[in-house]
This record gives sequence, C-alpha cells and structure tokens, in this order.
Amino acid sequence: MNEKESFGAYIRKKRLEAGLTQKELAERLFVTESTVSKWERALSYPDVSMVMPICGALGITEHEFFTACDDDQAHVQERQAAVWREVTAGTRRFFAAGYAIAVVTCFICNLTVFHTLDWFWIVLASCALGFCFTNLPFLVRQNKLSACLGSASGCVILLLLACWMNVGGWWILGGLAITAVSLALPWGWWAIWRFCGKHVLPLCMAVLTVWVFLLLAVIQAFTGGHWLFTLAYPLALAGAVFLWAGFAALYWMPAGPWLKAGVIALLASFATPVFNSLCGLLIEDTGGPTFWEYFLAWDMQARRAAGDASWVNQLIFQIMLVCAAAVVITGVSVEIRRRKKA
Repeated sequence: MNEKESFGAYIRKKRLEAGLTQKELAERLFVTESTVSKWERALSYPDVSMVMPICGALGITEHEFFTACDDDQAHVQERQAAVWREVTAGTRRFFAAGYAIAVVTCFICNLTVFHTLDWFWIVLASCALGFCFTNLPFLVRQNKLSACLGSASGCVILLLLACWMNVGGWWILGGLAITAVSLALPWGWWAIWRFCGKHVLPLCMAVLTVWVFLLLAVIQAFTGGHWLFTLAYPLALAGAVFLWAGFAALYWMPAGPWLKAGVIALLASFATPVFNSLCGLLIEDTGGPTFWEYFLAWDMQARRAAGDASWVNQLIFQIMLVCAAAVVITGVSVEIRRRKKA
C-alpha cells in the first residue's frame, strides 16, 4: 500500500469511528463530498490549510494526520493526564468540603454550647492555613509561590493570635518572635530564588546555617537558661560542619555519583560518634563511649556484657563504617576507570 492509499484508508477509518458520512464530514470542512471521496480513494491529498480542521473533525492529532496511524503512546499519556487532573480536582474538592464542614460545625458547636466564639477562631485559622497548601496553589495563576507563602505566613500568625486570645498570657511575645524567625527561612529562600540568578543552592545553605543559630538565640532569649553557648551552639556548629561537608561533596566535588555517595555515607556514619562524644563532653554523666571507643570491638562486647545499651550505637557505627568504606572503594575504582577512558 503506497502513501496515498495508507492515508486515504486512515481518513476513512477515523471518519467511520467518528460516526460521520462523507457528506457530513464535507459539510464540517466546507468542501464537497467528492473531495472527501477523493481523499479516501487516494486520488488526492488535502490542502495544507485543511490539516487543522480535519484533525478537529476526526479527533486526531497533527502527528497522526501526517503519519496516517494512531499515536497510541500520546493517547495513553493524554488518558493518564486526564486521570491525574480528575484525581487532583477531586482531592481539592475533598479538602475544600472538609474545611467547610469543620468551620460550620465548630461555629455552631462553639456558639451553641458556650454561647460565644473563642476556640472557633483556632479552627478557622487552622483550616485557612491548610487551605493555603492544598487549594490556594491551584487557584492562583501568577506568582503562586509568593502568594501561597504570604498567605500561609499570615495564617500562622493569625493561628498564634487565636490561641493567645483563648488562653491569654505573655507567652505570645516569645511565640511571635519565634514565629517571625521561623518564617524568615522560607522567605529568605524565596528571596534568593527570586532575585539571585547564580549560586542559589550555596546561598540557601548559608541562610539555613545562620537561621539555625538565630532561632536558637531567640528561643533562649524567651526561655532563659545557660544552655545556648554551653550546649546548643557547639552542637549546632558540629551539625553545620557535617551539613556543609555533605553539601560540598555533592555540589563541588568533581567526581561521579558512586564516590559522592561514599563520602556522604562516611559523613553519616561518623555523625553518631562525633555527636555522642560531643554530648559526653558538654553534658555530665552521659556514660556513653568516647569517640575512639566506637572503633573498638572489644569495648562494644564489654558494654553488651555489662548490660549497657550504648553498645548498639557502636555496632551501628561499625556496620555503617564498613558499608561506607565499600561504597568509597567502589566509587574510587569507578572514577579511576572513567578518567582512564577520558
């Protein structure tokens, strides 16, 4: 079958599937019935200006028109996309109905039972906060991230104020301060993403590092105590070192995925002895193993025999260390072969 015959047979097939006669298709396309007949009998091709009208009338794509065969993969993708749209729309309707039922029910209960509105405002603010994440992103057409983030930030503050209106107390000052610092992280990331074209990830990491220390300082200012410089900051600094080391391996290290995974695994395995040893130095009477004792199998066995549960941490560390070393060795060998080929 030549090209014209294949095309004509395909047009006839799709016309019949659409339930149209040659005359009805001709009327839709504003051509004569004989013209459609010539297409189907492979006597002529449609003019290029007729491609889109024919595709619309027969329910086919331009790719199917020119190839004269059904694009099954495209139809599968279209069906999957349609199913996904239905699922997301149903989910949005479910959440919206849930919020409405919760708000109306709590409004009636609060007003009927207590003859006032107090805890109802907590429910309302909570539902509004949930709405910002489940429904609002699909309603906003432009600047979705900033609109949803701003709405969610406002709802968090309203929720905090609603709780304060219900219970009272001076804790609201600390709550507002901690909330403001907490919201500074997503807003800082948004500003970097919005205004910084280069080095977005390192800048986000820097903001996260500063934010952790600032948040701890604000919490200590309202809770009191002497734990900030003696405990919180040293542990946070150790965590920042591990975090930046892992980020540097992933972002800057010129190596393949196997070697990077090995470095990350090594960092993860050393986190347990480093943090536990640091806690042992900063907190009295922890009774855990020192850093070097994590490497000693006989110390682990002695602690197990004595009923000290800390031997489990030593066992986990030693297993993780062996696995990480295996991944590193694999990564190094893969890297050597890759560079020899290059």
